[in-house]
Amino acid sequence: MQDSFDIFDYLDFLRARWKFLGLACGIAIVAALAIGLLLPKRYVATATILIDPPVGNDARTATAVSTVYLESLKTYELLATNDQLFVRAAGLFHLRDQDGSPIESLKRRVLKVDKLRDTRALQISVTLPDPKTAQAVAQFIAEGTVDLSRSGAKEVDESMIEDAAKAAETAKVRLNQAEAAWQKGAGAHSAEALRSEVSDDGYLKSRVEEQLLDEQANLADSSTQGQRDPGASRARADVLQRRIGELTRTIDGKSAALAQQSAREQDLQAALNAARTAYEAATQRLADSQIGLGSRTERLRVVDPGIIPQRPSSPNVPLIVMGAAALALFGSLLYLTLSFGLTQGRRSYNRPLSFARYGDD
Repeated sequence: MQDSFDIFDYLDFLRARWKFLGLACGIAIVAALAIGLLLPKRYVATATILIDPPVGNDARTATAVSTVYLESLKTYELLATNDQLFVRAAGLFHLRDQDGSPIESLKRRVLKVDKLRDTRALQISVTLPDPKTAQAVAQFIAEGTVDLSRSGAKEVDESMIEDAAKAAETAKVRLNQAEAAWQKGAGAHSAEALRSEVSDDGYLKSRVEEQLLDEQANLADSSTQGQRDPGASRARADVLQRRIGELTRTIDGKSAALAQQSAREQDLQAALNAARTAYEAATQRLADSQIGLGSRTERLRVVDPGIIPQRPSSPNVPLIVMGAAALALFGSLLYLTLSFGLTQGRRSYNRPLSFARYGDD
């Protein structure tokens, strides 16, 4: 029957072989230390960009920035990781002189951009063997990112101003057309002139009607008094009646024309007012676009160009040594544990054989 695991035997087994553990850990530490010292040093320089909200926003909401808005600022990482910007930096600082790898691989190893969570800060980290070059590249990319943001905002503003100017010009043309149509429609045959003519014709008609009444009264007096020749009065009365009919038809025609002209002038006035309102709105939009130049989008500024790092970020020699020592200790313990198990199994196997030999004797 196999014996159960005995912790004291196991500890005695390890105590007897402590030199093996020490030797394994010592070799691992020396090897890790040598590797750590031989590996090329790399330095990380970090530049920080602050993303300011648009100045055109309400000051009351400027301090109450939502989480969604802060998360949307991660899109500015695309500016900092612009391929053309990194290519210019690589050419300016000769990053590929000692590294012939593709520019994509070099960019992944060298450049890291991160928008800090729940903040408006954008950090640009550059890892290079030379600390001065690392700081210079980080500052160059940060300033290039700010320039790209400003140029993009400028293009947006110029596009808005151009669109507003075109809209204002179109509104001005429509206003001129509406004014010309109004002046033409309200010319010699304006509603005011027709209204005056209708009024004059109405006054003239009333005077003629008064004359007709007088002639009719004279005609009645002459027939009552027995005058022999009332024909002259009757002829004058007929002329006055025909004149009244003509004036009535003239007034009716001019009244109809007045109604049409008034409706036409109302339509033209409405179109003129609409064109004037549209032109005023377009000119105001153009003025607002010109005044708000550069204030509609976020503004980026470099708040920390970074310093020349004094301590390398890699290799981390203490961490490498500790990791190697821990790995060597674990491997040694595993090896000794397996050896202890095999030794215990061999003893358990040999004990019945010794009992069998003693029984034969």
